[in-house]
Amino acid sequence: MLRKTNIERDHPLRELFRNALDFGLRLNPSENSLITDYIEEEILCEFIHTDNLYKIKGPSRKGLDDIADMLAEGDMLINAQSFDREFQVHKHIGDYTLFMLSMFPYAISGKKGKEFVLSGIIVPGSDLSDHYMLQGQQSYKIASEFTHSELFLELSSNFILYKNILELARIYLESADNTEYLKTKGIIGGTD
Repeated sequence: MLRKTNIERDHPLRELFRNALDFGLRLNPSENSLITDYIEEEILCEFIHTDNLYKIKGPSRKGLDDIADMLAEGDMLINAQSFDREFQVHKHIGDYTLFMLSMFPYAISGKKGKEFVLSGIIVPGSDLSDHYMLQGQQSYKIASEFTHSELFLELSSNFILYKNILELARIYLESADNTEYLKTKGIIGGTD
């Protein structure tokens, strides 16, 4: 079941996320406050519930965690029933890859991904981190063609910058010894 996250602006969790993002921004400056607001709202707050992390469902109605499977769900020629669905899947893939690469890199490090097609090029099962980086950028670029073009184009063009900012946010959160964050880290990373 998908959970809509409605965390009030003055909630302590938001303050923790904002402090973590500010830490990342001090070392990797970005003048685009829309992006940092987006990262806080649509990635950090949204993915607090693992249901939202795996909200793209496959034919079996099971949440997908493989990018190739998600791409099939967002392809109008395969499974997507509308252009809105295609947009939502690519937005999610961009958010998901950015989140996993920066907040839970050990969960994908050294693992192999399925073969998938990236802009007409077949990418065999190489390191999953490489897949995530390439597809995250590509999915944000595709999402930019549907709506909010500047926001998603910025995320695509500067994907590595925002990944670095979120990595530093993770370091901040880990150093804060936040028990809920560490619990989530264990669940997603499979170390719990």
